[in-house]
Amino acid sequence: MTPIDSTTQPGLNRWWFVVTGFLTLLFGTTSVNVLFNIVGEPMSAEFGWDRSTISNGLSIETVFVGISIVALGFLIDRFGPRLPSVPMALVFGIGLMAMAALPPSKVLFYLLCVLIGAGAGAVNPVAHSTVVSAWFKDHRGLALGILMAGLGACGVLMPYLANWVLSWGNWRLTFLIVGALCTVIPAGVYAFVTRMPETHDAKRLAARAQGTTAGESLWTIAKKYRQFWLLSFSIFLVSSATFGLMSAVVPMTTDKGVAQAAAVTALSILSLSSVGARVVTGFLLDRIYAPIVAASIFALCGLGVYLLISSSSPGVIIVGAALVGLGLGAEGDVLAYMCTRYFPQHSYGRVLGFIYFLYAQGSAFGIFLLGQIFQAAGSYQTAVLPIIGLVIAAIVCLLFMGPYRYALDHKVLKPSSSKPEGIESEPDSVPHN
Repeated sequence: MTPIDSTTQPGLNRWWFVVTGFLTLLFGTTSVNVLFNIVGEPMSAEFGWDRSTISNGLSIETVFVGISIVALGFLIDRFGPRLPSVPMALVFGIGLMAMAALPPSKVLFYLLCVLIGAGAGAVNPVAHSTVVSAWFKDHRGLALGILMAGLGACGVLMPYLANWVLSWGNWRLTFLIVGALCTVIPAGVYAFVTRMPETHDAKRLAARAQGTTAGESLWTIAKKYRQFWLLSFSIFLVSSATFGLMSAVVPMTTDKGVAQAAAVTALSILSLSSVGARVVTGFLLDRIYAPIVAASIFALCGLGVYLLISSSSPGVIIVGAALVGLGLGAEGDVLAYMCTRYFPQHSYGRVLGFIYFLYAQGSAFGIFLLGQIFQAAGSYQTAVLPIIGLVIAAIVCLLFMGPYRYALDHKVLKPSSSKPEGIESEPDSVPHN
């Protein structure tokens, strides 16, 4: 069997790519949402802006995040993860730091939001998922799960950091300090740690020497693989359901007469559940056929949707929030892992980047959908069937994925060898440093 691994930096354990990727995501794109939530009020007060200006800026940033993720996926497949990711990470962090010097100009504010979004692709999971998937055959699911937990950890820990800086400084200092961390850590990881196995880079460089890109084009994959569309629709639908609910947990709960403290607890439990779900999902993906893992977790998420929206009991609401958090945490793991099992290795970046773009658009659609339902009905109760319908449709898509197309060593599987559980019996060829 062709080895997956090659030489690493002397004494460097392959799990170091997971740990440093986790750190990148800890100071990654979720930081923007946190910062705008924490400093939005004092920022608006100083400039005399209404809150819609801040939310409009966040929307603009989100649009450009999606574009930058797609662009980065293509660039990774052609140039590797390091070359495009270092400048993009610098653009992201410097854009945040530049907010500290912002004058009272909405135009400049929106331009900085464009700049931040344009660099944010590098602080999303696409680049590090590509690296981790290339280095890991055994424990790939677990490695991806730990990596993805960085996103959830950012949502849990970053509010405390930003609020602490704000408490002894001001919103400008908060942007400066958090922005500096979001510049130095991700860019440093990409510049000094991130690398692909030599066997992987050799194929990519050989294709570049011939003026082509290794792997199949996104257009070819879209025409050739039904799994591309099934996975895309599934991730879009679940993202719509989970992020839509997450955006409205507190008002949805307090509207039922439940105390604000209980509503905030439910939101915190949802976030913490999503962090744990990433690691647990990764562990399961190494042992069980991925569509079954995903469908089972999303079914629990659907139950959580019903409990969260329908119940007025604080205890039941918290249970529902925890179940929704499972779906929120699992979808990124499922996407990153399944891309390695259904699509060519050297097309991984562009496929993952495109579906992550749909993932982001799904979250925006879910927030919009829930808002429209509330505006039309004056209550979130009527959202039960539409949101559960999204989850059920996602599960159906997953159940039609079929057998894996690629083994853990990225070789094409023959139809007879595509075992549903996806467990290969070959020993791992990656050195266990």
